[in-house]
Amino acid sequence: MNSGKTYTYFSSLPQILPRRYDYVMKADDDVFIRLVPLALSLGPLPRTDCYYGFVIPCTSQNPFIDYMSGMGFVLSWDLVEWIKESSIPANDTYGPEDKLVGKWLKVGKKGKNRFSNKPAMYDYPGTNGKCSHELIPETVAVHRLKRWDQWLNVLTFFNVTKALKPSNLYHL
Repeated sequence: MNSGKTYTYFSSLPQILPRRYDYVMKADDDVFIRLVPLALSLGPLPRTDCYYGFVIPCTSQNPFIDYMSGMGFVLSWDLVEWIKESSIPANDTYGPEDKLVGKWLKVGKKGKNRFSNKPAMYDYPGTNGKCSHELIPETVAVHRLKRWDQWLNVLTFFNVTKALKPSNLYHL
C-alpha cells in the first residue's frame, strides 16, 4: 500500500488510457462508491487543477488544510499528467499514499481547486470515531467496509440488491 503503488497507478494512466478524461479516481477496495451521486457532485467543479475527496483531519471542512483521505479521492486529468511528468512525485513514492499525494500537490503548488465532500463521504458507522456517521441518502462513498454484514447493510440501505432474486449461497 505504501510502497509506490499510487504513484505507479497515476503515472501510468496517461500511457494506458486511450484518451484524456476529466477526472481520475483512486479508491480503496473497502469503499462503496455511488457513481451517480459522485458524478453529480463533480459536475459543477473545474476540470483542471482539481483535487476532490474527504479532507483529513476528520474534524476539518477546509480542503486546503491537509490532504484527502485514501478512502477515495479524485484528481483532474492535468494533475495525473503532472504526476507522470514531474520529478516531485517521482522522487517521493514511499509512505502513506494519501499523505504523499497531498504533499506532492503542496510542494508542486498544484490542486488549487480543492473540494471536500463531507458529509457525503465518510467511514461506516462506528468504525472510526469522528470520521464516521450514520448512513445518509446523500452518500457518495462509505469507507471501512471490512465485513460482509457491513456490505450487506450498505447495499440494502441504498436498495442496490432490491431487484436481485434471493440466492442459495447465503442465509439471512
